[in-house]
Amino acid sequence: MGEFLSRQPRRSDGAAYPFHPSPSTRPLQTSLLAAVLLAGTLLLDPSGARGQEGAPVKPKTKRVQAVSDWTFKRLNLAHEAIAASQFDEAMAKLDDLKDSPRLNDHEQALVWQSYGYVYGMQEKYEEATAAFEKSLAKDALPDSAQANVQFNVAQLYVLRERYADAVTVFRDWFTKTPDPSSDAHYIYAIALFHTGDKEEALVHGRAAVERAKVPKEPWLQLVLAVYVENKQYGDATAALEALTAFYPKKIYWQQLSAVHAEAGDFNKALAVSAIAYEQGVLTEDKELRQLAQLYLYNRIPYQAALVLEKGMAEGVIPETAETWQLLADAWVLARDRDKAEKPLEQAAARSANGELYFRLAQVQVDRENWAAARQSLARALEKGNLSDPGNAQLLLGIACASDSKWQEARQAFQAAASHEKTAAAATAWLTEVDAELAPEEDGAAEELPPTEGANASPPLAPGDSGLAGAPPA
Repeated sequence: MGEFLSRQPRRSDGAAYPFHPSPSTRPLQTSLLAAVLLAGTLLLDPSGARGQEGAPVKPKTKRVQAVSDWTFKRLNLAHEAIAASQFDEAMAKLDDLKDSPRLNDHEQALVWQSYGYVYGMQEKYEEATAAFEKSLAKDALPDSAQANVQFNVAQLYVLRERYADAVTVFRDWFTKTPDPSSDAHYIYAIALFHTGDKEEALVHGRAAVERAKVPKEPWLQLVLAVYVENKQYGDATAALEALTAFYPKKIYWQQLSAVHAEAGDFNKALAVSAIAYEQGVLTEDKELRQLAQLYLYNRIPYQAALVLEKGMAEGVIPETAETWQLLADAWVLARDRDKAEKPLEQAAARSANGELYFRLAQVQVDRENWAAARQSLARALEKGNLSDPGNAQLLLGIACASDSKWQEARQAFQAAASHEKTAAAATAWLTEVDAELAPEEDGAAEELPPTEGANASPPLAPGDSGLAGAPPA
């Protein structure tokens, strides 16, 4: 950002216009719970060992043990209770089953899988994890059902911030799954991101986005987070453009503008912010002032002034010395001295020193409003704390001389001549002023009464009887 600051147009007081990309270039962070739930695949996967009505189905493959009618009927009752959200009843049915010596490994795996569903629907994630782990440990379910349980375990590990465990399970699951969903890629990417494997997280985050016609917001957020951390601003721009297209929130417009600025492309940063402004997205004081500063940086001061005037008129931007000064800067740079004068007056009145009154006087001198300039310079010198008091005195002398106020001009130039920086110019002006005053002084001298000579005595005081200084009689 250093190069940016050095290349900015300067305010008339010499300072650079500030610009701070904001809000921050970091993307929004969703909670882990929200992130997993948004994936839409947490628990109760209908591709598991249940039919469309929520009841368990007998396995079609011959590689697993059969489910007896006795077990099937009792599991069916438990699943009917689950479907009706009667969790206590479902738990009671499963409790009656779990310790039965009649269950084979496949049936025990189904029971523990069902426990996992009940706990998961009640957001008891620790218990759900343990139940699914026990089902998985049996390794007795059909391949598709086993994969679904494995996927649920991996999701729960992410939800409980056991990211390394999630990565281990997901890595195995992906080797067994020919066509993983976007949701699966995304949740795996979360686990990878939090274990520090940003490169692989980006691979799966991009896979989630690219497989979908309309990528989900958290998927794009994750991809954006990796791009920003890696300072891949070009790719981050593409992700933010997708976010503004599908989810046009204020934060994404601001981040897109900030990423362009961070990459040094302030024209695009302004273009994005201007579009957001026209769409009514930018509505707060800080946002409007940043937009004005971007206009000033890109040398479009007229638009900066319009944004500031509208914001102040609507009461969004407070009328402080700083904002009045910013508005005055915009009008000065737009070469509209008339419109710059009022903001400068307002800013100067609120300022703790005389600098802004001096700047106001400069505008008034440009407009040849000599009386107003003299008044502003007098206030500037009265407030004091000027960075260059000699220059203020010099300008006061010029304003007085331009209005034929020669005596006042002489006093101001004499004061300016006492400062090294303005001494030469003030001395030159004094020569001009003395030339103007010389005829007046000569005329005044001619009107004096004649004298008896160089050593003539003063006039007599009342009661004197002779010449002053004469010896006594």
